[in-house]
Amino acid sequence: MVASLDLLLRVIDHALGKIEAEQGVGAVPGQATALAAIADFASVKWQDCPAGWQAPFRPAGKGDYFDWPLLTDLMPWQHSGIECKRTWPIAPDDETLKQRWRALLSAEDRGAMFRETGDRMVSGTYDIILTAGASSKPIAQIPKNAPVPPIHTCGFRSFDRQKIIADARLMSRPRPDLWRVHGPKQLFLASSVVLELGSGPAITSSSHIPDLHYFAGRGGKDILPLYRNAGATEANIPPGLLDLLSTAYRLRVTPEDFLAYGVLAQPAFTARHAKELETRELRLPLTKDFALFAKVRDIGARLLWLHTYGERFVPRGRQRGQIPPRAAKCIKAVPGEPDGYPESFDYNDATRKLRVGEGEFHPVSPEAFEFEVSGFKVVQSWLRYRMRKGAGKKSSPLDDIRPERWTSRFTTELLELLWVLEATVAGYPEQEKLLEAVIDGPCFRADEFPPVPDAMRKPPAAGLSNGHLFED
Repeated sequence: MVASLDLLLRVIDHALGKIEAEQGVGAVPGQATALAAIADFASVKWQDCPAGWQAPFRPAGKGDYFDWPLLTDLMPWQHSGIECKRTWPIAPDDETLKQRWRALLSAEDRGAMFRETGDRMVSGTYDIILTAGASSKPIAQIPKNAPVPPIHTCGFRSFDRQKIIADARLMSRPRPDLWRVHGPKQLFLASSVVLELGSGPAITSSSHIPDLHYFAGRGGKDILPLYRNAGATEANIPPGLLDLLSTAYRLRVTPEDFLAYGVLAQPAFTARHAKELETRELRLPLTKDFALFAKVRDIGARLLWLHTYGERFVPRGRQRGQIPPRAAKCIKAVPGEPDGYPESFDYNDATRKLRVGEGEFHPVSPEAFEFEVSGFKVVQSWLRYRMRKGAGKKSSPLDDIRPERWTSRFTTELLELLWVLEATVAGYPEQEKLLEAVIDGPCFRADEFPPVPDAMRKPPAAGLSNGHLFED
């Protein structure tokens, strides 16, 4: 028995250690403390798990929280984000990607420069076309002067838009289903449906196709598209659910209304339900009070407008792709010459000044600078990826090709990030009050909603995309 326990603990410790190695220190909070406390089977606090054949192998929750519907039942098709398994096809700017492509084609050994894996070789033919203008011809056979494949914006990390060479030959897991359903109204929610949620909002969003590690630097089947087709005519919502809500509220509820109901997009939710969220079950308290629903929806729509940098839920009178300035300003420009490219940044919370190389931004609130998504520091990650040496793992010498200078576009994007986070934090007190009102009032139970058809948990059939090729 003791030997069996020792073996079990070693297996768990190895698995958790592997997660931390891949996703960063602290990816599994408290693992060392929890494991150290187990001396024998008698010291383990056992809990009953559901008996169903397909039920999750974890304790069944008790209390009002577990009467609410699962988010993954309300948006039943979940997908993993794109996974390249090589870092060089993604960069903060187009020019860097163009230089990397030219360096790849000029290399004597394209395979070594490419960083081949078992599923992606320079000699391979991969008949997956993600975008108009892409090719399936083996990289080993294309001439040195072959044009750069299409470059598009992707959701790299929460609130961080970067550029990607949108070519399936470069991606081990290109997720063609996501590219096929992308369109001008598509919006992707991201959360953690496998690992435990930490502090910060329980969900984030992106108008661009997200990376595998988009939510908080870690990933699984964490991406929930709003629509199952590019034309936005089939929502990723079970049939009958919106009709049920429309009848209850006596007003038509659209897929956009439903998505904008944003009680999960705030730290008050994860703080209040931290214990329940240990089960990895993210549930939605959906009020039966239409007036309350409308208030939450309206705040959520504003958040989605901000969090997509003005690309979705654009308010009347606003221009798409623009968000209003807030307090933060660039008071000293970051030099645009190569010698002035920032190597580091620092923040002084007493003066509220953010220094980026020789540039300065002020005032930057501590709440914006420390903003986190499940332990992932948004602003600090954004900056690290744009320093001279970059951040993250290197997969190839191509990763050493970095932006040569800090551009005015980088400054604009940093200001937009700060403005978005400032506005987000400013709205948290009202969101928390609405959350309390929702929870204190009547909410829909999971058993009041129609069952989820098995087909809705699967990717949509290729025909539903109407032959759409992704356009940014």
